Amino acid sequence: MFTRVRRVSCGALAVAAAALLTSSCSGGSSAYSGSTTSITLGALPVVDDVSAYIAADQGIFQKYGLNVTIKQVLTSAVAIPEMKAGTIDVLGGGNYVSFIQASAKDPASPAYRILAEAATCSSDSFVVLTLPSSGIQTPADLQHKTIAVNLTNNIQTLMINSVLGSDDVKAASVKYVAIPFPKMVAALEAHKVDAISAVEPFATTAEQKAGAIPIVDMCSGPDSNLPLSGYISTSTWAQQNPGAVQRFQEAISQAQEIADTDRAVVEKTLLKYVTGLTAVQAATITLEQFPTSLDSVQLNRVSNLMQEAGLIKGSFQASTLVNG
Repeated sequence: MFTRVRRVSCGALAVAAAALLTSSCSGGSSAYSGSTTSITLGALPVVDDVSAYIAADQGIFQKYGLNVTIKQVLTSAVAIPEMKAGTIDVLGGGNYVSFIQASAKDPASPAYRILAEAATCSSDSFVVLTLPSSGIQTPADLQHKTIAVNLTNNIQTLMINSVLGSDDVKAASVKYVAIPFPKMVAALEAHKVDAISAVEPFATTAEQKAGAIPIVDMCSGPDSNLPLSGYISTSTWAQQNPGAVQRFQEAISQAQEIADTDRAVVEKTLLKYVTGLTAVQAATITLEQFPTSLDSVQLNRVSNLMQEAGLIKGSFQASTLVNG
């Protein structure tokens, strides 16, 4: 068992970031003067998407000639059919594994494009938690236990297996069950699962509401600083809207810079769009990193882990999906 380190609001950081925030909102490239492009952006109810909401709230999308409608979805799997149908143009916070796996099936003509980074793993921001009464105290105790994940055979199971493997715990000894993030705490309290794999703000909610304790830091060891999610579109949409893609990338990069340097803005934004989140929880959640650009080398770590886990075959590299 370990204790998560809390990253609380810092007045000095907020003051230091004020100048950056002002320049980010008013500086940069001049206002876009061309025709406006409408984009439907799918967003998961997790911290990964906070930059999209910052960009919407602060008029950054509008500055780049983008009329963005944000539509919340529970999982990447739910969003994929809508992306194929064209009812969602871009998915924010899309876990890389789903889209790398789908694109690897046809490397010559990959189905998806990664437009921008959403979040990168930082210590304590993605954890496996259990109840104190479970008797689970170490990663080894998770053998033959049931863990709730948002999606099976995906980024969560990949990361958990990787970290557990470094502790000599075999992946086959753990059972995973798919439960949406918002429903995990209730499932844990009802003893339907032994543990949950939760991102923020759900990890903090589990600790404060159910008294859950963290057992595994999924962003440690082989998963340290691993890219988690991105802003993703179909290849068809990206090819048909190159100008909009470039403007979207610039807008998100600007919003990511704000998210990565001004916690006060992040907290205010999360309270606005995450249902049930309290001010205390917003002030104590552990934030991920919000990169302003894609790192192809780091992104390939995800596809390499997937190859090792047998989720994709061949030498497919995730970096081939980077758009631009």
